[in-house]
Amino acid sequence: MTDRSIPARVLRIFPSDLLLLVARLFLGAPFITFGVMKFLHHASMASYVERAGVPGWFVWVVIPYQALAGLGVAVGFQTRLCAFLLGGFCVVATLLYHSNIADLGELSNFTKDFATAGGFVCLWLCGPGRFSLDGWRSGAGRSSTMPLLAQTEAGRS
Repeated sequence: MTDRSIPARVLRIFPSDLLLLVARLFLGAPFITFGVMKFLHHASMASYVERAGVPGWFVWVVIPYQALAGLGVAVGFQTRLCAFLLGGFCVVATLLYHSNIADLGELSNFTKDFATAGGFVCLWLCGPGRFSLDGWRSGAGRSSTMPLLAQTEAGRS
């Protein structure tokens, strides 16, 4: 009997490694973009950072952290480490800057940032997939997804 569920059909059409590539690009791109934007507007970002009691110079720590970890996720280099770091960044930044959930805009940022942190947890668990620098370094012929996903896919055959 074949599995006709939507996830099974999607995995036949788009292998999980390809979907992990898309997920990594979706998760990494905003952090690269915002890292660059913080660099271009560092003075206003420094005063924004100070609103939470963090010294303004700390923006110079956040810029490479955010941009390089975002790039690492996007290209799949040290993916699990970068996902862990950016997931933590999402949680800490959200608690510092988006905790006024009575404001609808802040609530929106609060929930999106926690959802993004959840995406990074999934990426940390699953790994980068075959279409990544980590996958290429470990041998392009095999997937670098977590064993649980491999067991689930093997159970379908």
